[in-house]
Amino acid sequence: MTPYYADEQVTLYHGDALAVLRELPDASVDAIVTDPPYFLPASHYSTRTGSFRSLADLSMLEHFFRDAFAEFARVTKPTGVVYAFCDGQSYPAFYAVSFEHFPKVRPLIWDKMTSINGYAWRHQHELILFAEGREAPKVPTGDGDVLAERAVRIGDREHLAQKPVTLIRRLIRKTKPDGVVLDPFMGSGTTGIAALIEGRRFVGVEMSEHYAQTAANRLAAAAMKPSSRDTQDVLPLTA
Repeated sequence: MTPYYADEQVTLYHGDALAVLRELPDASVDAIVTDPPYFLPASHYSTRTGSFRSLADLSMLEHFFRDAFAEFARVTKPTGVVYAFCDGQSYPAFYAVSFEHFPKVRPLIWDKMTSINGYAWRHQHELILFAEGREAPKVPTGDGDVLAERAVRIGDREHLAQKPVTLIRRLIRKTKPDGVVLDPFMGSGTTGIAALIEGRRFVGVEMSEHYAQTAANRLAAAAMKPSSRDTQDVLPLTA
């Protein structure tokens, strides 16, 4: 399997996430931090009055992520952890498939601290499924499970779903020092930026060549000029 980009700290692959995951060695990463494409397929409900809904609508989502989480469990060390972004509708499917492989699974809440104007209750948060391996060490902490970090401004994003580097750093900081962080759905490479700042090695996978190239460019720049990263990359972290 030939990397799309590689240096001493970073290895990037351009391809299908599941296909690349199946090529990675067993127990080869210390943490997976990823923002997969979670969605519900039954969009026709918005145009059909009185349609019956059921949890079976999650079956397409569950089928893909059942395979994905099986690979997550295989490539993650027993001491490792998984952080996977999702929302209130996809979390049940994520929980069901991860529970088969990880003994401890729980949600974290990312509070974006602001919401977009609209009707009724507006989205102000995302969920992060947190799963620990069977030998994951206990990390002493006083941190709560609600993480308040402002979202990246839309005009500053390299990717529509780009997460703030400060948020990802907070997750990675609780993983093995000098470990390997994997993002099988890396988008524009924000997880990789955070991993480098926190002294970890990074493995990323992206299906879109446009975003694979964007990630390679960002990570190469971060490796060459660590003192001149994006403003988001160097904001001080809260305790």
